Amino acid sequence: MTDISFRKLQVYQVAKQALELALANRSHWRGAPGELGPQMERALVSITLNIAEGAGRWSAADQRRHYQIACGSATEAAACVEIVALYGAPVALCEQLDSLLGRVVQMLGAMIRRR
Repeated sequence: MTDISFRKLQVYQVAKQALELALANRSHWRGAPGELGPQMERALVSITLNIAEGAGRWSAADQRRHYQIACGSATEAAACVEIVALYGAPVALCEQLDSLLGRVVQMLGAMIRRR
């Protein structure tokens, strides 16, 4: 893979870690209603893609906009994690995902304020 700047961002690495963890544990979302599992996965993908796209933007305003979208997707994913926990997903797994997403929100908040 080429060395593209977004891969160096710690926030991207943590977001990708959360996505990988969720994908590796898909079976735990099966008891959730409707499209909750796929919705959570879409939100996790959105986080990583918007961080990458923001890193590739030249203007601070464009970067901030994509980081804000990623932050919104992170809070959406965290809400999904809370709901799948109510439907019986393992507590330790949900806590790990919630911790990763909390770190993502915190780092994105700092990045947004700097722009």
